[in-house]
Amino acid sequence: MKIIAAAVQMPAIPLAVATNLERADNLLRQAHEAGAELAVLPEMFNTGYSHCPDFGPYAEDAEGPTLTHLRARSRLWGMCIAAGFVEHEGRHLYDSLGFVTPDGDTHIYRKRNLVFWEPSRFRAGRAPLVVSTRFGRIGFAICADMIFRRVWRDYHERIDMAVVSAAWPDFADRNTGRRDWLLGLLGPLSAAIPGRVAQDLGIPVVFANQCGLTKTKVPVLQTQIADRFAGRSSICDGRHGPPALAGVEEEIVLSPVTLHPQRGLKTWRSMSPSAPVASSFGSVPS
Repeated sequence: MKIIAAAVQMPAIPLAVATNLERADNLLRQAHEAGAELAVLPEMFNTGYSHCPDFGPYAEDAEGPTLTHLRARSRLWGMCIAAGFVEHEGRHLYDSLGFVTPDGDTHIYRKRNLVFWEPSRFRAGRAPLVVSTRFGRIGFAICADMIFRRVWRDYHERIDMAVVSAAWPDFADRNTGRRDWLLGLLGPLSAAIPGRVAQDLGIPVVFANQCGLTKTKVPVLQTQIADRFAGRSSICDGRHGPPALAGVEEEIVLSPVTLHPQRGLKTWRSMSPSAPVASSFGSVPS
C-alpha cells in the first residue's frame, strides 16, 4: 500500500520548548494539509539538541505537555507523529522518540547508541521498538543508532518501514562550510545512510534531521566546533525509486512510500513503562 510521509526538518532554539513546539505545530499542520498520514520530527525537537548543563527541568514523560499536544494533533488530523524529546523516568533521563497514533496510543523508543557528550546526560536505551499500525510495522532509531549494524539486524524482516529522528551535525564551520579535519566526513553520511538502509532492508525509511546552527562538543578531544546541523532529511522508498531529499534549511519533505506489510510479530514492548502498548510479544534483547 502507498501512504504519504513527511520528514519535518526544522531548527530548534535550545530550551525554548514552547517556541519550538509552536514552530513544529505549524509545520505539522502544513504536512497534514498536504495529505501526510505519517510525520516525523527531529531528535529533541522541543528542547533543541545542545550540550546543555541540565535537561532535567525540561524532561517529560508520556503524559507531559509535548506528547499530550501531539496526541491531540494526531487524533484531530488522523496522522501518526514521531517526535524526539528528553524523557525522564525516576532519576534517569533518556534521549527518546515518542510515537503517537490517531487512536490515542503512545509508544516510546530510547536511543541505544549514545555518542560524544550524550553519555554524560542520558542513560542508553536497551531495546528496539516495533509498532504495528494500520499501514504496517514501523521500527525506530535515533540519529547515531542508524550507523550500527546491530540496530538493523534487530529489525531485519520484522518491519515494513523505518523512522529515524536525528540532530546530525555537519561537522563543518558554520560560516565557511569548511569540513572539520577529523570529523568532516561524518556530516554527509546523514544523506547517505537512510538510502542504504532502505536498499538493504527493502523498506521505506523516513529520516528527519534538525537544521540551523549548533556547537558540536567532542569531550575526548577537548574540542568544540562552531557547527551547523546537516539537514538533508530524506524519504527513501526502499527499492521503488530515488529518495526525496531536503537541503540544509527548514523544509518539509513529502513523498509517497510503498509498504508491503508482512505477517509476523506485531508490537515489541518499549523499555519505558510510561509508554502503553496495545499488543506486545515482549522485548527483543539488544
